Amino acid sequence: MANDTNDSHERNRISWNHATLAHNSHKVDQHIFFRNKGSTLYKEERDLLGNLAGLKVCHLQCNAGQDTLSLVTKLGAQNPVGVDISDNAIEFATKLAKDAGIESTFVRADVFNYFDTTDPDQFDVVFASYGALGWLSSMEKYAAGVSKILKPGGRYCIVEFHPVGFIFNTDLVHEYPYSSGGEPILEERGVSDYVAQAALDGDEIIPNLKYTTGVQGFKNPTPSAEFCWGFADIIGSFIAAGLQLTHFKEYPYSNFFKMYHSMTPEKVEEGTRWHFNGPMLPLMYSISATKPLKG
Repeated sequence: MANDTNDSHERNRISWNHATLAHNSHKVDQHIFFRNKGSTLYKEERDLLGNLAGLKVCHLQCNAGQDTLSLVTKLGAQNPVGVDISDNAIEFATKLAKDAGIESTFVRADVFNYFDTTDPDQFDVVFASYGALGWLSSMEKYAAGVSKILKPGGRYCIVEFHPVGFIFNTDLVHEYPYSSGGEPILEERGVSDYVAQAALDGDEIIPNLKYTTGVQGFKNPTPSAEFCWGFADIIGSFIAAGLQLTHFKEYPYSNFFKMYHSMTPEKVEEGTRWHFNGPMLPLMYSISATKPLKG
């Protein structure tokens, strides 16, 4: 299983490298957006995180850094640390921060390697969001790593797409398991150009930014490996790691991500919120968990 895990993460690194170039080909003048205090954070993240001034913050699986920089522009974080497995994402994030004049630190690493090489008790807040956990080959290892790098009294915060929402394909056919038990699910199409797809849906992944055609007809040459985690896996892993759950909430809509063909858009300040056209279905959730004080 160790070799399978390493192979899955390496496969995903390469797949994300291809996709990141396509994603950012559609986005222009991002540095100006952030220099002018722009933010990509939705209300759910802002409410969960609160004021970050004076706190040491780590953003896991930060992608190309837009949300990481928003922790500074919107919530007052100072020099947050963003971590991502994709070389191209971190290269882009580092340049974006420099061009925007926003102090931040970006680290290219698999999160598991980052946990192994980072001293314990480092951060007041560890944050992740939107499509993060499905790339992890072990929830237990992830939760233990989060617990390690949090300071006593520090908190982990995540806003994520709901595992129930992910059991269906875009036609609402039950295609995927609620939990794959750590077994990878190979996606032959690899990481998609969801930025271009959002534009076709009449949406915008990052609101208030110009969209340009950029790369057209993107096809990822590298398949990706994804993992399905149910709430017993997710919450159980945090409890096993010694974290105390302080917040849990479900939402009957999806921010910016059109999960199914049968959805209705609602325009909100941050962008688009997608509602399911049918009986209530949980599509997102948020969790906050705290590392107990010593003694």
